[in-house]
Amino acid sequence: MTFRQFACNNVSRNKRTYAAFFLSSVFSVMIFFIYAMFIFHPEIENGEINANVAKGMMVAEYIIYLFSFFFLFYCVSAFLKKREKEFGILFMHGMTRWQRNVLIFMENLIIGSLAIVFGIGLGMVLGKLFFLFAGFLLDVEALPFYLPLKAIALTVVAFLFLFVAISVCIVLFLKRSNLLELLQGSQRPKREPTASVFLSLLAAGLLGTAYALALWAEGTYVPVLLLPVSALTIAGTYLLFTQLSVFIIRLLKRNRRVYWKRTNLVTLSDLAYRMKDNARMFFLVCIVSTVAFCAIGTLAALAGSIQETVVKTNPFAFEYHSMAENKQEQQHLAMIETALREGGFPFEKYALTVRYLPVPTSEDERDASVAVVKQSDYNRFARAAGAEEVTVGDREAVYFPRWPDEKLIESGTLQIGNVRLQPKGVEGFPLLPSLTGGPIAVVPDELYDRAKPVAEQHSYGYVVDNWKETKEIGEKLEQELGDGRTRSYSLSARAPQYYILKQMANTGLFIGLFVGVLFFVAAASFLYFRLYTDLENDKRQYGAITKIGLSEQELSKIVTTQIALLFFAPILVAIVHSAVAFVSLQSMLKLMLIASVFKPTVIVLASFVLVQFVYFWIIRNRYLFHLKKAVL
Repeated sequence: MTFRQFACNNVSRNKRTYAAFFLSSVFSVMIFFIYAMFIFHPEIENGEINANVAKGMMVAEYIIYLFSFFFLFYCVSAFLKKREKEFGILFMHGMTRWQRNVLIFMENLIIGSLAIVFGIGLGMVLGKLFFLFAGFLLDVEALPFYLPLKAIALTVVAFLFLFVAISVCIVLFLKRSNLLELLQGSQRPKREPTASVFLSLLAAGLLGTAYALALWAEGTYVPVLLLPVSALTIAGTYLLFTQLSVFIIRLLKRNRRVYWKRTNLVTLSDLAYRMKDNARMFFLVCIVSTVAFCAIGTLAALAGSIQETVVKTNPFAFEYHSMAENKQEQQHLAMIETALREGGFPFEKYALTVRYLPVPTSEDERDASVAVVKQSDYNRFARAAGAEEVTVGDREAVYFPRWPDEKLIESGTLQIGNVRLQPKGVEGFPLLPSLTGGPIAVVPDELYDRAKPVAEQHSYGYVVDNWKETKEIGEKLEQELGDGRTRSYSLSARAPQYYILKQMANTGLFIGLFVGVLFFVAAASFLYFRLYTDLENDKRQYGAITKIGLSEQELSKIVTTQIALLFFAPILVAIVHSAVAFVSLQSMLKLMLIASVFKPTVIVLASFVLVQFVYFWIIRNRYLFHLKKAVL
């Protein structure tokens, strides 16, 4: 048998252990390849798909590649640690360290090459389905299938380099152990796990502080506190699994009523060792899952609220604003109305006049101006747009700020004639956000008629029932009117903005969904790997306990409990992290006119938990089958 055949046999003999690692590698290659197919598609530049979609795919490629490196590096390192006894026996039979390094390199290259082939093959098979799904999400015609030679070349070169780099790094950082340590392998006696009381309390303190800051933060404070809260959460999560979990188990073991109850003696005794051994893996799964949950939930909320956001920022299907001195006003209005009639779109037209009044900000600064609107005109517009009407007192002005906590109009600074108006702030978005580019104040009709403005603006709103179908008309009018923005007039059409924002939001969801699923698959692979690397030890342990009277039902109960904790402990912690993050993000997302993230968050978390439960049930049944076959 040649050395190359020996390496191939090693891979085939350990196929059960390598299965999760191989499938995760295949999935990483497949996602990378499919995104590359999209980026290099010949119709991307000239098609309907926005160029930012391809840029987003390129960012996703970098994320996938970087994550794949760290994920595969961790898996290979863990595999080699579990194979110490095997290497010890080979060293006894004359293998040199150089041959051991070559063997590791060849095995990784075999697995990597197979993963590349299968990943590209699956990508080719699922490529058309991917393009159809992308077309559905981006609301465009699906891209035709093509022979992606550039994508194949990029994927092969990138992942061959990745597997070679991982193999080299593993060999360089491989610990030099003596022969006795290698032969003992995983059977070396373990000390009873201990936990520091100080570090356990610190874990609770770090997580409590992170949660408190996240729940306290509102609006613009959320991005400011993002990094410190993330750092506290990461540190607290690491100490939670390495210290606090072991400390809690030790406390339970001291309680005789709990510890000595039926099979708890075996469950808790073994659980402390499992928690200590798997702490880093739990930490990685928890953080990776939290990132996946938050990213997909936020992107789903953003994509699901696009129509609501566009309607709030563009309350009319078409808006035309013209300064009083604009001589082309009537000509432009005729163009808009003619285009709608020719397109077969019935419409209702609403008009109002805005007057600009000076508002002194300070003695050292130039005077600013505020757009003043008559109460009756504003409420007529509000009824047409389905917005809330406002009520103004005799000496009041309802003021719509442009951003939270804006205090441009102070008490007594807005004056009409001899009347000083008391500003009355309103929470929410102004009905006409594109009206002036400045603050808006609604005043009583009588005072408005007496106002002496420095300038006037005429505003027109067109209500169209099936406004989503006016995209082509809107784009044509914006092009004919000079892109819709000049110093004397402006035009805004809702439909083109809606489709642009929808495509961008769905692109984010499209990219985040596959990257998030990749993270989740990697997390599941960590769990699968850790479980099956402990299978031989569990066979010996439960085989000995079975000889002194452990029944099949008790064995199933113990193993099910331990596997459930292995699968769901990091996921439950990730769900708590994500729930706190979403509560914090809710206040910031309101500034983006996203009403609620509750529904998409629940859907995302429920979907991941359901998939995890199915995966747990399958692995649990297979694991029990192999275990019972060996010990009963």
